[in-house]
Amino acid sequence: MPQVKTIVHLMLENRSLDNVLGWLYEKRAPSRVFPDKSPSAYDGLIAGKFSQPLDGQSYPIVPIPDEYAKYAIPIHDPYEEMYGAVFWNGVMNQVFGDQNIITGMPSSGTTPTMKGFYQDYHSVAEGEWHGKDILWTYKGTLPIMNLLAGAYSVSDAWFSSVPTQTNPNRAYSLIGTSQGRENNLSYSAVETYVADTIFNAIGKAGRTWGLYYTDLWHAPKDKPKQCFTQYTFPNLTNAPNGEIGTHTDFFQRVQDGTLPNFTYLEPKWGYGIEGYYTQGTDYHPPTLVSPGEAFLFQVFLSLAKCKQWDEMLFIVTFDEHGGTYDHVKPSWGAKNPDGIKGSYGFNFDLFGVRVPTILISPFAYPASVFRAKAESAYPFDHTSCLKTLLGWAGVDLAQWNFGLRVQNAPTFEYVLADHHVNWGGFPGTENALAAEAPPEPEHDPNDVSALFVGIPFASVRAILHDNKTLEDIQSAIAEYHRDPEKFEATLG
Repeated sequence: MPQVKTIVHLMLENRSLDNVLGWLYEKRAPSRVFPDKSPSAYDGLIAGKFSQPLDGQSYPIVPIPDEYAKYAIPIHDPYEEMYGAVFWNGVMNQVFGDQNIITGMPSSGTTPTMKGFYQDYHSVAEGEWHGKDILWTYKGTLPIMNLLAGAYSVSDAWFSSVPTQTNPNRAYSLIGTSQGRENNLSYSAVETYVADTIFNAIGKAGRTWGLYYTDLWHAPKDKPKQCFTQYTFPNLTNAPNGEIGTHTDFFQRVQDGTLPNFTYLEPKWGYGIEGYYTQGTDYHPPTLVSPGEAFLFQVFLSLAKCKQWDEMLFIVTFDEHGGTYDHVKPSWGAKNPDGIKGSYGFNFDLFGVRVPTILISPFAYPASVFRAKAESAYPFDHTSCLKTLLGWAGVDLAQWNFGLRVQNAPTFEYVLADHHVNWGGFPGTENALAAEAPPEPEHDPNDVSALFVGIPFASVRAILHDNKTLEDIQSAIAEYHRDPEKFEATLG
């Protein structure tokens, strides 16, 4: 992609393609598809076609009912793990279950049913809606995400790298492997992956890079306070030609037209278990999506007005589906990157559930949809982004150990034109550059973000995970403030 001089990558959290973009082309067709001879129709939701079984009945996948549009949907955090610690609730159950829970790890080649989402969620989400909120998908209530996906290029065949939660999938996107980890190692998500990263490879190839964040992640006694990506992937600290800063630094660089060649954005993290949550901009259930919409719009609009926009690519992805519904079956045959098997014999040969990926650029054709080329043995997953960006930076893969998945991943450079083809919209739709930012949501009393000011986010996760009442949450926060180092030492 020689026409691209600046790349910005924003990875959001825990939404499937159907959940946020399933109705994108309900009333019209894409203007263009890649590769040229691939199906002309967008693989999204169709009214009345998809459903989930429970207790002998079938329940349809539908848009969020109007009367619940202001709520965080789903209202509970669905199971994100590949499998639970005791029972088999989790992603494998969502993908291979039906109205009955699975009883063990599916063997390689087993056909996914995509019928276990309601059953898996219902067990923890009785409540007012009896778990039906897992069947509800966003339609008109995510205007920015849908506007950008429709105005630029979106993939309807991009999969998370592994059928599990955040840390393994983000590891695939940055180092090409989860090093045999099927789940996060702890509920606080504190762990490290010691391996060279995309930042190390790009920096050594002579490209500049920047990592920008809002939240401090973890503050152990023997280490400086760091953001999630720096803490979790410590080798990037030694990568040359880089800068680690806050979102304030990022927006100043955008304004000045001095963004590095590669920018990686962390959103503000959101999290919650039952009843209470802390709001982020990452779209993470069970938080509100409107702050994520506002952040995405702010980033897009600032980039579109930047001096560097004419030679820029803005990539928006989600790390995993987070338990939300998708109808497309992930395929077997994925390359195990390093030959390591998981605890229950999983060979890392199944892709995760489908997630949104949008390419936003003057070089991205309006209203286009892209998939891997027909000759590719594999669909797009997060290692496709890693491999494409390494190729763009001139990195010789033979000099780096990013594993077999990266070596075999399809790349997406053919989706972009070599000249400007997009000016922020297309006939018949609202111009993306003229869109209005979504309004700030009313304060939700279940949002306890204000209580956590100054507390690193890994500790926030731990407190919300372990405490179910407001009084217990406040007591745990007081315990943190009495001895932060002691509290942080219990994580991971």
